[in-house]
Amino acid sequence: MLKPTSPAPEDAKAYITRGRIYLIWDEYDRAIKDYEATIKIEPKNAVAYYKRGNAYSRKDDYDLAIADYNEAIKLEPNETCGVYNDRGTAYFQKDDYDLAIADYNEAIKLSPEFPLGYINRGRTYHMKGNYDLAIADYNEAIKLDEAMTPNKKASPKIYYFRADAYIAKGDRDKGIADYNQAIWISPNDPMSYLKRGGFYHAMGDLTGDYARAVEDYDNTVRLCPNYKTYFIDRKFLFGGEYSADRATELLDWVVDEYSDSGNMAAAAYYSGVSILFSGNRPKARRRFETARNLGFKDDNKIIEHLENLKS
Repeated sequence: MLKPTSPAPEDAKAYITRGRIYLIWDEYDRAIKDYEATIKIEPKNAVAYYKRGNAYSRKDDYDLAIADYNEAIKLEPNETCGVYNDRGTAYFQKDDYDLAIADYNEAIKLSPEFPLGYINRGRTYHMKGNYDLAIADYNEAIKLDEAMTPNKKASPKIYYFRADAYIAKGDRDKGIADYNQAIWISPNDPMSYLKRGGFYHAMGDLTGDYARAVEDYDNTVRLCPNYKTYFIDRKFLFGGEYSADRATELLDWVVDEYSDSGNMAAAAYYSGVSILFSGNRPKARRRFETARNLGFKDDNKIIEHLENLKS
């Protein structure tokens, strides 16, 4: 990987550019240093405060992030839709939901044609238990997102957010319809399977039927493009922080059930699926190879997992 070159000592633009690269690479401390260098050269550079706030947010330093967003807004009060959204998200992470909603209101006022403000406000209404308001925001976000995309299909995440709200208010049929719609729009999106699997898991807790949940959890890791990013570093941002842990608990129970029944091939296979939720690729690969050697019934699934684990 090429490393960015060092900027000239007084080149503020170059520091900002390099800082953005470090942000992309998740090298937050280096990004912060470059934005600090920018601010030293140009103390009224709103972009530097904004991007440094982004870096602090990604380090979970939300108070420092909010301070930087405040400064960016003060310097550029009329061009701050993104800053309001991001400050709102920092407040959201601190559980300051009313302050988050106030910021999302400002973001929507500044850019009513963009769905992000509605999505974020909908998530916040959900956390406050205002499910009807959340659903209304997701409806608007879907309409706007459809208008912006060439294929007229909204992002799947808006559907699974709306599904969460429907289920929270007790409308399971609409919830599962939205999970299904998310998967239809993007059949290779692992989060949609994780979310639907979580729903089936909850239903299985009532009925004892976990088969659909286990299948969705399996699809989640077979479709996951980057185990480390999804399961270790970010743990499914935007609503899935604990879903991976819950999936692992169910899969480990399934493994025990197969072991007790003497089906060691299935036990090895689902052990591999469970292990992938922790991101341990070498150990998962060994489990899948063991399952194959023991004659697991669905060799195609094993082949898919092993192919994914090569990359």
